[in-house]
Amino acid sequence: MSTDHNQRLGFGRYGKTAHGREESRQSRKTKTKRQLKEITITEAKNQLLATGEIRKVLSVIGGGKEATVLLAENTEEELVCAKVFRYFTSTIRKRLRGTIHLLEDDMAALAAKQEYWNLHEMKVNNIPVPEPILLSDNIVIMEFIAEENGSLIPAPLLREVNLSHYDPEELFYDSIDILAELFLKGYYIHGDYSEHNLMLTQKGVLLTMDVSQSVQYNTRTFIDTPFRIRIDRAIDLLETDIENINRYFRRAYRITISPNEVKEAIIKELPQKLQNFLNERTLEVYPSDMHTPETLIGKERYRDELVYQRTGTSRQQPSR
Repeated sequence: MSTDHNQRLGFGRYGKTAHGREESRQSRKTKTKRQLKEITITEAKNQLLATGEIRKVLSVIGGGKEATVLLAENTEEELVCAKVFRYFTSTIRKRLRGTIHLLEDDMAALAAKQEYWNLHEMKVNNIPVPEPILLSDNIVIMEFIAEENGSLIPAPLLREVNLSHYDPEELFYDSIDILAELFLKGYYIHGDYSEHNLMLTQKGVLLTMDVSQSVQYNTRTFIDTPFRIRIDRAIDLLETDIENINRYFRRAYRITISPNEVKEAIIKELPQKLQNFLNERTLEVYPSDMHTPETLIGKERYRDELVYQRTGTSRQQPSR
C-alpha cells in the first residue's frame, strides 16, 4: 500500500519512521527527567550578593524543612535576614503533588513569593512578624530579629527559651492571641503553628514566622477559590494550630486550655454571615462536596461511576 497520501498529509515527518524521531523522543525524556541540583551554602551566598542589595553575607543562622536562613549586611550596613528556599525538599515534593504545571525549581520561587506576600499582608494588619524587605526569585530578605540590640545572634525560638525568667501562662495566651489576630485581622490560617515557628525577643515579645504555607479564607462567599479556602475548612485548620501550641505548653509547663473553647471564642468574633454559615452547613452551599475529585478516587473508579450514572450498567473493563 502506497504511503504517498500520508506523506503529503505530513504523517511521514512525525510517524514511527520519521527522520530523527528517536533522537527527538530521547531528548524529550531527558528534559522531563532532568536531575535538579540542590543549592549549596556557597551558591546561596552568591545568589544573595547577585541581588545587589547585599554587601556581605555573615553567617548561617538557621535552616528548616525548605530553606536556609542567612545573616547578611545590606548596602546601608544594616543587618538583615535572608531566607533562601531550596529547590527540592520533602515540603516542595508534597506541594508538587497538587500541581501539574510547575517544575521543582519553580516551586522554590513560588514558596518564596508566598512567604513574602504573606509577611507583607500580616505586617499591614499589625500582626507580629518580621518585616519583609525584598523578594528575588527563591530568596526573601526580611528584618533581622536580634536577641538584643546590636547582636549578631538571632532571637531564640520559643522551644529554646527557659521560661523561668518569664511567665509561661502569659506567653501561652500571647501565642493564642497571635492566632486570633491572624484569623480575625488578616483572615489567615498559619498552617504550621508551633513552638518551632515562634520567636521570643529579649523584651518578652512573641513573633511568628515561616508563613509560606499560610493561606487566607474566603470572607465573601462560601466556596473554595484558587487563592482562598472555605471558612469551615479554615476553622478546622485553626483548631489544629491551637492544638499544636496547646500540646507544647501542656507537655513543657503543665498549662492547658480547651482548644474547642478557644475556637468558639474566635468564631464569635466573625461577621454574622460567616457565623450563620457555620451554624447551618447545608449541602446546598457545598457544590464541590457533591462531586468527589477524580484524583482522590482514581481514574478507574471514576469512570465506573460515571458510566453507571449515565447508563445504569457497569462499565466493561478493557481487555489487557
